Order: sequence, then structure tokens, then C-alpha cells
Amino acid sequence: MLQWRFSEDLEQMRETLVSIEAVLQDAERRSIENTSVRLWLERITRASYDISDLFDEFELDTAKKSGLRKYKVLNPLLTFASEVGMAGKMKKVRKKLEDISKQRQEFSFTAGNSCYEQKVIDERETSWEAIEANILGRDQEKQKVITHLTEASSSSELIILPIYGIGGIGKTTLAQLLFNDTHFKDYEKTWVYVSQTFDLKKIGDSIRSQLQNNNQSHLTDIQEPNADPPALNKILIVLDDLWENDDFKVDDLKNSLKMFCDGRRVNVIVTTRDAGIARKIQTSEAYKIEPLSSDVCWTIIQHIVGFEDNADKARLEDIGKEIAIKCQGVALAARALGYMLRSRNFDGWISVNDNGMWNISKTGYEPLPYDNVLASLKLSYTSILPYLRLCFAYCAIFPKGHKMAKDDLIYQWAALGFIKSSNEDSMWPQRGESSIKQLLGMSFLQHSKSTLSYGQHGKNVTLFTMHDLVHDLARSIIRDEVLDTTIKCNNTRGSNCRYVSLADCTTKPLNSFVTYPDKIRALRFLGSVKIGRDAAGFSTAKYMRVLDLGECSIQKLPSSIGQLKLLRYLNAPGIKGLPESIGELEDLKYLDLSACPGIAKLPNSFQKLKSLVHLDLSYCSVVDGISEALFSLTKLRYLNLSRKEEWIYRCVPQLPEVIGKLIELRYLNLSNCGGPVGSFVDVISTLSNLEHLDLSNNTAIYTIPDSFCSLSKLHTLDLTGCYNLERLPKNVGGMDTLKFLIVKDCWQLDMSNLQSNNYLIPLPKFVVHAAGGEQSSNLVLLKDVSTPELELSRLENVKSVEEARTIKLREKQSTVKLTLGWTEGRKGFVEDMELLRELVPPSSLEQFELRGYNDVIFPTWLMDIAMYLPNLVSVSLKDVSQCSSLPPLGQLPNLASLKLVAMSSITKIDRGFCGGAKAFIRLGQVSMFRMESLEEWTTAYSDGEGGVADEFMFPNLKNLKIDRCQKLRLIPRPPRVEGTWHITESDGVLSQWGESSPHTVSSTSSSLRCLFIESSMVPVDQWKLLRHLPVVKELIIKYCNDLNSSSDIVGVSCSLRELTLLGCDSMQSLPQWLGHLTTLKELRIRSCRSLNNLPEWLGDLVSLKDLNIYDCGGMCLCWKAYNNSLILKVKHLELPY
Repeated sequence: MLQWRFSEDLEQMRETLVSIEAVLQDAERRSIENTSVRLWLERITRASYDISDLFDEFELDTAKKSGLRKYKVLNPLLTFASEVGMAGKMKKVRKKLEDISKQRQEFSFTAGNSCYEQKVIDERETSWEAIEANILGRDQEKQKVITHLTEASSSSELIILPIYGIGGIGKTTLAQLLFNDTHFKDYEKTWVYVSQTFDLKKIGDSIRSQLQNNNQSHLTDIQEPNADPPALNKILIVLDDLWENDDFKVDDLKNSLKMFCDGRRVNVIVTTRDAGIARKIQTSEAYKIEPLSSDVCWTIIQHIVGFEDNADKARLEDIGKEIAIKCQGVALAARALGYMLRSRNFDGWISVNDNGMWNISKTGYEPLPYDNVLASLKLSYTSILPYLRLCFAYCAIFPKGHKMAKDDLIYQWAALGFIKSSNEDSMWPQRGESSIKQLLGMSFLQHSKSTLSYGQHGKNVTLFTMHDLVHDLARSIIRDEVLDTTIKCNNTRGSNCRYVSLADCTTKPLNSFVTYPDKIRALRFLGSVKIGRDAAGFSTAKYMRVLDLGECSIQKLPSSIGQLKLLRYLNAPGIKGLPESIGELEDLKYLDLSACPGIAKLPNSFQKLKSLVHLDLSYCSVVDGISEALFSLTKLRYLNLSRKEEWIYRCVPQLPEVIGKLIELRYLNLSNCGGPVGSFVDVISTLSNLEHLDLSNNTAIYTIPDSFCSLSKLHTLDLTGCYNLERLPKNVGGMDTLKFLIVKDCWQLDMSNLQSNNYLIPLPKFVVHAAGGEQSSNLVLLKDVSTPELELSRLENVKSVEEARTIKLREKQSTVKLTLGWTEGRKGFVEDMELLRELVPPSSLEQFELRGYNDVIFPTWLMDIAMYLPNLVSVSLKDVSQCSSLPPLGQLPNLASLKLVAMSSITKIDRGFCGGAKAFIRLGQVSMFRMESLEEWTTAYSDGEGGVADEFMFPNLKNLKIDRCQKLRLIPRPPRVEGTWHITESDGVLSQWGESSPHTVSSTSSSLRCLFIESSMVPVDQWKLLRHLPVVKELIIKYCNDLNSSSDIVGVSCSLRELTLLGCDSMQSLPQWLGHLTTLKELRIRSCRSLNNLPEWLGDLVSLKDLNIYDCGGMCLCWKAYNNSLILKVKHLELPY
């Protein structure tokens, strides 16, 4: 009988596979030049899919019948119909494999090393110098393009300048350099990735959306949120990777770009591979980007391989230069080859240089563009282990330019069997991370240009992209196994299609896209497509392992979903209903149901998903059925039950008991879950395998019990926002595995018991300390840490600059907020400047604070800050006591907020602070505190030959605060401020001005919404500043006592609408000048405790509508006797009782 031969078939297939595997290396090498060998390898690939499907189906079927196996022992003749079918399939596959093995004899392959065991490789990271290498040699070209645009802009509103050249040559890199260059700092900027799928509406919508977001972020305080954005003078648009060649569509694009002019100057940079497209779209002569020189390519390779430290570099140099020539001037090829060469010896370099892959264009291989460049990438591809090749090639399922989430990618690899994920094997997450790391090192993956990306509901997500040329390589490898319906020319309908991306399946079944839907192993949807309510076509893909609905709109999973017996990965966020058949997915391991508020109850069958290792129910309103389901899901390693609000515990009181059963958990997220979590944490303490615990935003946590220290594998604890937390366990410092403790906004927490753990990393506030006898400080612990926010304090404890180099701060591209702090007055092991020179922040940085720096000069990166940190929005310099000059912050294109505090050696702020013309173009918030030596601020300067100071240093200032700057004088006139100007204990700013200044009145005539004067010691008649502020809508006077003398406040009487007198205790009666404020509408008098009457002339304020008097003790007895025209006409009157 068939089933009697089942074991024999299995053994024969295993032996055949081993013999084939032994010659695969030689076969892959020869397939480059031999079409017959390549076709033989393709037959092996198809057979391997069939074998994998067969084994997975058999394994699942065996598991389901495991409870009946005892009956076969009792009765050997007992058979199951499904096993008979399985045995028949096995026989067919075995026969196919035998035919392939026989054909192998015809090629006389040489057996080689067939050890392809997956290993977790500790890859040496590339340095930031290697990352910077991709811009080597492009500075001159950047200046040429800027010159082109400048010359063309004088004659036209719309300039379209294409940059064209072969794939991988550096077009996008050059466009990015231009986009971040200070030449365009006063432009509104948008970046659109166009790709091969040309969608004019999508391009226009993206440009408008980015411009609108930019405008909203720069609204002034006096603008309403829904007001029309201010008119833009100059716009820079980058259209990256244009492929559209149709004349009519290109003309439509040009016409749509003209619509953004409307009296404004619009510069458009377009990148394309095609010179013909460049000529069609251009309004200014297209720029052809030239290949890098072979010397630059060799420099890139040297950086990556660490050439200078190689003992054999004398022999390697000539070979390396020959390899660099083969890169054809493409940095991408140089980086990929450099990564491969760095682990090879002299013979390995020889074999790369002499490899037959370089002759790919001369073979029977179907020619592809830029053969030599692709050959270098293909050579790198063939050098990696087979499982990593599968991981890489699978990325071809994503369209060009698509952003891939790291964790999703790893789970999909595991679901497809590329990296092992058996229950007995807990190493597959590490293998996934290792695979990502290797592909990044080879430049086969790149970090997304988004500095920090968030998925749904604010979850921090690491995103990757693929260079277009690398994507071409992946598609050339996977060939007809992938279908992407976003590509018009993709007509794949053959029997080999395994991976499918659909942009439209509203009504079409799967068999309208592929001939054999049952061969599909991964199916994903793109572009927010809508799927019919039933989506019955799923059921035909019975061998599907991955179903990604994350980008589509679907109301409810269809009942037919239960027929996907081999499905292991299901991403379905936002759906509104689950069918009972969901429980039939007994092999499902990954399930994302985040943000599904429409699911009121989990189906009863949910308990049957006993293979689940990853379950995400974050931001769901679902409550019913959670506890019952979790009791059964004992294999869970990842569980996310985070909520927007604290309420789940009240609805699921048995949750602690349930959580205690999940002993395999590695990751647990209970953010915002609420409830009496003291006992809850006691239960969590029993989860001995837990590695990552998120208890953030649980305000009911007051203490963490001592039993928590029993979590011997815990490495990350997030307590962000637990602002009532007062105490951690006494022995928390002794938890050797605990590496990351995130305690942001834990205001009550006592951290004193953490000092005993030299390896603990509190985040985001990291205190550097150097234990006695240690060679280095604990700073080195941050080497592999990447966090959105990082505050380094007590940097004086760093023992050597090598420690700073070790943490590779510049590579931490997920960091957007950084503070570097020294303790004021403390002497360190290393000079501050030497240390700061090595702590170059990542270019992703948006907020930067430097505190306690105690050197007389700044390092190069801070003096050239616009080049290093172009994304900075906020800068704060505090307690920097020795520096006598400021870094040139004016050229930072996005700087919006600036704070200068206690810089005691700064005596003046002049044009050098600008760093050049058109400075501080977006700066809206400026604060100066305790600048005790600051004597002069040049608020405006001449930008022409006439000598008139007609350029304001801060041209778009919204709010200005000057606090305790007693010596400060402003020249030649007050700054232009549109929002609030707050002056505290800085009387020189108030009183310095002369009797007249003919040109300054018009120059400073923009409307100041509010002037706030606090703690002035000079009488009001010396407030000469008011003469130069003819338009002030609101005046606040606080803690100022000499208000009775005549004043220049009369000068603003025609514009003042609101007046507040606060805390002026010596004022017994209102000053006479108040009676001249005929435009005053609101008068507020608060905490002026000596005030005992209101003058009769107050009734002459014809515009006054709102009078508010509060906490003025002298008024309590007299106000009832006060009865005149004022009482009758004010609309809103508040007086003390």
C-alpha cells in the first residue's frame, strides 16, 4: 500500500537532496555562463517549493491526527484517506526529484562545501565614514547644479532641472545634498518619490500636503489654525525617480507644476535614468551626473574594508584598484564589493577580481541594464549563505521605493521558512536581526530617509528601503516567481508565481491574476485598496503562508480564511470583524489585530490558535473573550495589549491570572492598561522568560515589588509616564540582565538604588560614571543603543575619547532629541573640546541641547553645524561659560527655536552668529536667560552697499524672551517681533533708546501682539523702547512699582487694546497716563494690594468693555460706592466682593 512506502520515499528524497546540495555552489557559479545549468537550477527551485508545501501539509496533518496515532499501533491496516493522497503526492515529487538528480550527471559538477547551516553572525558594523562615502566627489556637482538654478531663476518663475544618469550613479544622493543645502534654506521644500507607477494626482496631492504641513507648522501666534497659510515666495520640489516617457503625461506634469507658481519662484529637481525623459521635462538644460572616478570608488572600498589596518595592504592595493575600476563609477557597487572584500584574504580578493561574473554581458544571460554594476551586486549576492539569498530575493515582492518595516519583514521571512522558527528554536529573532544587519552592510537594504518613523498608533517602527538598482537585482533573481500589479508591463501568469502584490482586487478573484493561485505563498495589498466583503478568492491559495492586509481597507475577514491551513502570518489591522473560522488557522504564528475598535468579542474558536507566538491587540476596544483565548495561547512570545486609556483591567479582572500562564512570553506590553497593578506585577514576576516589559503610562503604579527581581532574563523595562511611581525594588541594581530602564516622566522615582549595576542603561537620561579601577566609564554601554531621545549627563566622567568613538553616536539615526551635559565647574578626564569633537550627533537630530561645556572653542562639526545637522529645529546652549563667541547657527535651514542660557563669556551677538546672508529664516522662538556679560546685540545689519541696516537678524521672530540680561543693549533698533516680547530684569533693553530714530519706526512697524515687562527697576518715564514700538496690542506690566510718572506709553495709545497690571504692590491709584489709552478694550488689575480707588476719569475710556479687578485688597470696601458711567457701559465687570 502507498502509505507503507511513505518512510522509504522520505529517506530517498533526503539522500537525493543532500547529493544535489553538494554541487549547488559549482552549479550556481556555472549558471552565469551556461543557460542549461541555469534552467536546471530553476527546476530545482520549483521542486523545492513543491517539497516544502508537501512537508508543511504533512506536518500539519500529522499534528491534527496525533491524538489518533494509538489506533494505528493497535491496527496497522487502519488508514486515512488523506494519508493515501499524501503518499501519492510524495511519489510524484520523488519522481520529479530523481529526474533532476539524473540530469545533474550530465553537467559533471564538482562537489563542494554544502554546509549551509544558519548561524547568528556577529557582524562588525561599518563606520560612519563608510556611510559618508556615498557623497564623496559630489560637492562640485552640487555647486554646478545650484549655479544652473540660480542663473535660470532670473528669467522664469518655474525652473525644471533634471538630473539624469545610470542607475546607482548617485542621482538621488545628489538631489538629497541639494535639498539640504543652505542655499535653499528659505525655500518651502517638498520631496516626492515618483517611481515607475506614474500617478499625476498622487504627485500633486503629495506636494500640496507637504506645503500645507510646512505652513501650518510655521503659523504665527496671531494666526488662527484654520487661516489661509501665508504666501510662499520660493518653493523647491524634488521629483525623485521619474520613469514616465509619454509626451502627453509629461506635459500634464509640467502644467500641474506651473500651478504652484502664482507669482512665486518654483525650482523643480527631477531625477531620472533616461536622457529622453530629461529632455522632455526640462525647462533648463538637464544635468548629466558623471560616474565617480575609480580613485573615489577605491576610497569607498578602503573605508569599508578598513584597508589601512590590513597587514597585507601592500599586496592588496593593486588588486583593489582593479576591482574599483569595475565599479564603473557607481558608489553602490563600491559599497557592496567593499562589504564582501573585508572578510577575505589575498586569494579571496584575487577570486573576486577574476570572477566570471564580470563577463555576464557577454554570455547567454538575458542582458540587463548597466551589466558591470549589476555584476558587482550579483557577485556580492552569490557570496552570502543560501538562506540570506532567499531573504533578500523575497524583498522583490515590495514595489520600488516601498518602506519595509523591520519586524514585519523578519516575521514574514520566518513564516516562509527562510529563517527557522520552530518552537524548540528561540534563536530565529536573532537570525532575523543578523540577516538585516548583513543586508544593510552590503547596501542591499538602506535605512529609510525618514529620520524617525511611526506606524499605526505611534508605534516606533524601523523602516528600510531598497535602492532601485538593488531592487532590479532582486527581481532578476526571483524572475517570474513574483507578481506586482503596480508595474504595467508585468504579465506574469505562469505556474511559477509564488509572491503576489496586488493594487486592485475589489472584485477580481486571484485566478484573474495568476494561473495557479494555489502556488501563492505570500500575498499582500498595496495602496489602500478596498476588498469586497467576502474576498472569497483567498481560499484558492491553499499553500499561502503570508497574508498582509495592512495597506488595504477591509471590513471583515471572510469565512473562507479558515481554508488557508498553512497560513502563518496574518496582518489585518483595523478590521471590524472576525469570523468563527479564524480558529481553523492552526498553524498561524503571527497575528496583528491592532486598532480594531469594531471587534466587540473574540470568537470562541480563537482559543484554537495554539501555535500563535505573536499577538498584537493594541488599541483595540475588544474585551470579551480575551481571557478565555489567552488561557489557551501558551506558546505566545509576544503580546501587546496596550490601550489609549486605562480601562482594560476593570473589564477583564482575571487578566493577571491569565498573564501568569503565559510562561513563554518574551515581550509584554501593558501600556495604559490601568488597575491595581501592584499585585499584577507580582504575577508578571513569574514570567521567567520575559525579556521586554512595557508598563508605561500606568499612573496607578506606586511601587514595583521586590519579587520583580526574579525576572532573570529581563533586559528592557519601560516605565515612561508612571508619574506616581516612587520606588523600584531594593535589588534592582543587582539584576545583571537588565540593560535598559526607561523612566521618562517618572517624577517621583527614587533612583538611588541603581548605582550598584554597572551595566544598567537608564533611558532617556543616562548618567556617565567611572567606577574606581575601571579602564573606561559606562558610556561604552551605549554602543548598540538606539533610542529616539537621549540625555547624556556628567560627561566629565568619560575617561578617554576612544569611549566616545565606540558608541558611534553619529550612526544612531533613530535619535531625534539629544542632550550633552557636563557638570558645571567639574574637571574631567578628557578636555571638553576633545570629547565633544568625537560626539558628533546623527544627521536625523531635531532637538539639541549642550549644557555645561567648559572650553573656549567649539569643535568643527558645531562650527559647521548646518552641514552636519540640517534637520535641527531646536537648539539650546546652557552654562557654556568659557566660549566668547557663538557657533554660526543662522544657516540651519529648519531652526525654529533657540535658547541661550548663562553663557557668561559672551559679550556680543553680531553678524558672525548668522554664518552668512539670509540667516535664521525659520526662527520663531528666541530666549536669552542670565547672559550676565552680554552687552550688545546687533539686531539688524546691512546686506547691501548703502550702509542702511535693513536686514533683521531674526526676520520671522514670533516670540522673544530676554531675562536677567542687565547689561544688554540692542543696536541699531529693536528686533521685529510679531507675537510676545517678554522682558524681565533687563532694564537696559527698556531705557537705552535715544529721543528719536527716524528710520526705525517704519522698519519696526510690524504689529507686536504683546509686550510683557517684568521686574523693571527704572520708572516708566525711562521706558524709551515704547517710542520705537508704535503698534502694540497688549501690554502686561508685572512687579513694576514706579508707574505714576509721565510715560511714553502714550506713544502706543492709538494701538493698545489690552492692559494688565500685575503684582504692582506700591501702586495706590491708577497712573494718569492710563486715561489717554482711548483704544483700550480690556483692563485687568490683579494682586495690586495697595490700590484703594478707581479714578473718575476711568469712565472716559470710551472703548473699555472688560474690567477685571482681582486680589486688590484696598478695593474691597469702596467698589460698591463707585457708581458712574463706567459701571453702566462695560460689558464684563469683575470686582472683588
